Amino acid sequence: MTIHPSSLTPHPSPWRWWVCGALLLATLLNYMDRQALSETATELKARYGLDDGRYGTVEQCFSYAFATGGVLFGFLTDRFGPRRLYPIVLIGWSLAGIATTFAASPGAIGWLEDPGDAPGTGTYRWLILCRTVLGLFEAGHWPCALITARQVLTAADRPFGNSILQSGASAGAVITPLYVLLVRSLGGGWQVVFWTVGLFGLLWVPLWFALVRKGDLDRQLPTVNNASPEPFDLIGFLRRYAVLAVTVTCLGLSWQFIRAWLPKYLKEFHHYEPSVSATAVALYYISADVGCILAGFTVKVLAGRGRSVHGSRVIVFALWCGLTSLAATVPFLGGGFWVLVPVLMLVGAGILGLHPIYYALAQELPAKHMGLLAGCLTAMTWISVGTAQGMIGAHIKATGDYTPGFLVAGLAPLAALLAMLVLWKPTGEPRPCGRG
Repeated sequence: MTIHPSSLTPHPSPWRWWVCGALLLATLLNYMDRQALSETATELKARYGLDDGRYGTVEQCFSYAFATGGVLFGFLTDRFGPRRLYPIVLIGWSLAGIATTFAASPGAIGWLEDPGDAPGTGTYRWLILCRTVLGLFEAGHWPCALITARQVLTAADRPFGNSILQSGASAGAVITPLYVLLVRSLGGGWQVVFWTVGLFGLLWVPLWFALVRKGDLDRQLPTVNNASPEPFDLIGFLRRYAVLAVTVTCLGLSWQFIRAWLPKYLKEFHHYEPSVSATAVALYYISADVGCILAGFTVKVLAGRGRSVHGSRVIVFALWCGLTSLAATVPFLGGGFWVLVPVLMLVGAGILGLHPIYYALAQELPAKHMGLLAGCLTAMTWISVGTAQGMIGAHIKATGDYTPGFLVAGLAPLAALLAMLVLWKPTGEPRPCGRG
């Protein structure tokens, strides 16, 4: 008779890192679907009239849908758990990516475009529809991933585990421009990029069910040293939640501006050739990946040498804020590859390296409602990001100037650091549960 492993002793620790690997892969697919549009936006602009204003509006709709999905799927994750919900959100956003391929199909866009509309209006509206659905379902990735990581990792291991999870973002962003170049070199159109990436997402689902079986993520976290739970501290909770709100909003403004606009900035403002732009974007995200992993690993090393976990997180957050602030210098560097791109690489390492610190802080939210609370934070962020993307798109269309976006990207995380130093009071560090 086979007895389910989670009912017995914990499994060896490699299992939890395999789970983190699955989270990395999900994040990679999430970002490939997201980056497919930014990497093909210049081509869509030339063929279908997707100008900077329309592009900004599409990004705005994606952001608002992401905000809605953060609350919705945060609640559902608390209610049903990530094991059952995760595959649903993967399937949802993958199908939305596949549906994007019909943006130029007369049959699909005919009912969205009137005879008197400007050229490309049907394509534009179809993209809004698909990106709205994409944003809604992609938001479900984060509560599912964060709760999964919380259930299998210790407080000291979470920054490093979160780094593995978050590094999928940069890995996806590195692969996407290179994949677009490969598709073009083989004679494929932009549609091939969307439907193949969506297909890869569908293939993730059986991997998840093979790795995470029933009961693996369902146990409640034990209290520290198995002591009685501490009384709920409303004031302390509100202070910490305010820090999380400021932090995630600032990180969202920084990361999402560069994610959405960097390829267009290089190709349309500095007139980089597509292959040169793809190389620059790939180097940016490779550096972001290294910075993300290094941030989590540095917290783990500092905590292992006797520093408090929270003190280690604050030190790393401050150092990586310094790297991120270099984004404010980008508009003044000119377009020289060997000056601009190294600075962008440092910026990428800084911005993405801040994310696992935020996730570790968010994983200290009350366990029972962590999905919903994290989802509300996501909603705050993406409402802000969506508003900013629409304003930036209108500004760039009118002036061709990207400076305000880079200034915000570089300086916003400093506000998060200040909030963390002033308001955050660390609590006890929970132990892991489940396998590992």
